[in-house]
Amino acid sequence: MWEAWNSEARLALIPLGRIFDAVRIPAETARLAFASHDQAAVERRMARHLRGGPVIHDPEGHRYYALVPPGTAQQWTAPAAECLGEDTYLGVPHPHLTAPDQVTRHSYWAVPVSLPGRLCDVTDVLTLATVGGCLADEDDEAAV
Repeated sequence: MWEAWNSEARLALIPLGRIFDAVRIPAETARLAFASHDQAAVERRMARHLRGGPVIHDPEGHRYYALVPPGTAQQWTAPAAECLGEDTYLGVPHPHLTAPDQVTRHSYWAVPVSLPGRLCDVTDVLTLATVGGCLADEDDEAAV
């Protein structure tokens, strides 16, 4: 796996469903949930709300990936975010990539791994996705 992190993309493809699943949260959903368009503020608030659970930011794809316990995808209910599980691979950045790089725009840890095996609480991630999704729905209705 260390060799993959040394590639140009600096990502290792990790199969989901064994060690963790990942909730893919659109960046706009996160911005709405945390009431800010400032990326640093969103990530600080996300770290606080998710109590330090690990989150990857993919700036090119405009999305975050909150790492949650395996099996979460089978029971996921929030339509504003998709939970990825078995039969899916996730590009996981090197553990040292903990800040955005405006030149390369590579994925990085918006909320770094604090302890091996520590994951986001599913209820916290579900709350984030639900609140952001509801606010997006309100924006859509207001635009009509």
